[in-house]
Amino acid sequence: MVGGTSTRNDSDNEPLFGETKRSDRVIQYILTAAVTFMVLFTVASAYFYFDNKAEGEKIPVPNIFYSLSLMLIVIGQIVMIIWYREGDLDPKFRRFIYFNAFTTILLCIAGNLFFHLPFKGSCPECPTCPTTQPTTVSAPPTTSARTL
Repeated sequence: MVGGTSTRNDSDNEPLFGETKRSDRVIQYILTAAVTFMVLFTVASAYFYFDNKAEGEKIPVPNIFYSLSLMLIVIGQIVMIIWYREGDLDPKFRRFIYFNAFTTILLCIAGNLFFHLPFKGSCPECPTCPTTQPTTVSAPPTTSARTL
């Protein structure tokens, strides 16, 4: 600003970190689509898919907690991407953004495995366990009194 007026030249319109390559944009779009799909699918699974769903049964608390935690992580990721695109972050943070995106995908995979795979335990007290035979607990063998 000179003398209270703004002077703009062509260098003001240049991106802070230079032009992005076409391959970088393609990677960003693919990663964005993958993360978006996985997060939406995981959150929907948390709220609409759970075992023993009966009328009036509430959504399990761990599902709600997991989906809220995932959404908070995604919000932080979105803020970091916005700061990066505005030029407030150094270019070295691009790798960190990619790392967080892959971590988010892995968290979504873990959540979906938790939500969709049935419990395969062998709990003797749980009637919903898919065991073939009931597990019984036997008493330890009795020993006779020792004589000295």
